[in-house]
Amino acid sequence: MLDLGDSCFEALPSSISHLKHLRFLDISNNQSIISFPNTICKLQSLQTLLFLNCTRLEKLPRDFGDLVSLSFLALTTQLKCLPAKGIGSLTSLRYLQIDHCGNLESLFDDGMQCLTSLRTFFVYNCERPVSLPQGLRYLTALENLVFHNCEKLNLMEDREDEDIQRGVCKLRSLVIVRIPKLVALPAWLQGAANTLKRMSCLSTLREIAITGCPELTQDEWHKIAHVPEIYLDGIEIQKQWDISSN
Repeated sequence: MLDLGDSCFEALPSSISHLKHLRFLDISNNQSIISFPNTICKLQSLQTLLFLNCTRLEKLPRDFGDLVSLSFLALTTQLKCLPAKGIGSLTSLRYLQIDHCGNLESLFDDGMQCLTSLRTFFVYNCERPVSLPQGLRYLTALENLVFHNCEKLNLMEDREDEDIQRGVCKLRSLVIVRIPKLVALPAWLQGAANTLKRMSCLSTLREIAITGCPELTQDEWHKIAHVPEIYLDGIEIQKQWDISSN
């Protein structure tokens, strides 16, 4: 385990590759680091890599996809798009958190076919992405999907519902918070309703909560009428009217 969080060095030494048995590396809250040496990709035992709030990080190593044991990744970068040949090649990845990536315009440029082990996908405070990644349909092991404070994200934009359903067939948790462009519940969500067990801001099969989505109206409630309890911004609404009649 190597915890370098809250440090201010500008570069990792290339000799980090000598730590062949390193399993945990935390570089979070470093406001100076711009890039990683490609030798970090030789850490074949590395399972957890954290570089949250590294606000000056401009690029990932060329051979990032060689981290064959990496299962937990949480990051902040200045990248405009996450490279498919890097993160998209991490076959062991189970948890991916993308946080405060202010320049990020697209969640992936292309290709998520290798992320077949991914269980949890979090996107926090990324203002520029406008649509779901096309490769979401390949995430057939996905159980937890979170979008939080992504103001331009349109969950309805030009996606084949059947393709999306391929990636949510095992979904258990869907969290949608402060997505102002959400005006309707996506049709692919209904297709996944038989497996969804927990959703917050689309909360559970027994309880659904929608928070900070002002354009979403009562007209959508019939799509989830089978859910016993529904909350809008923390207020239970289903007891106030029969949503199944709308």
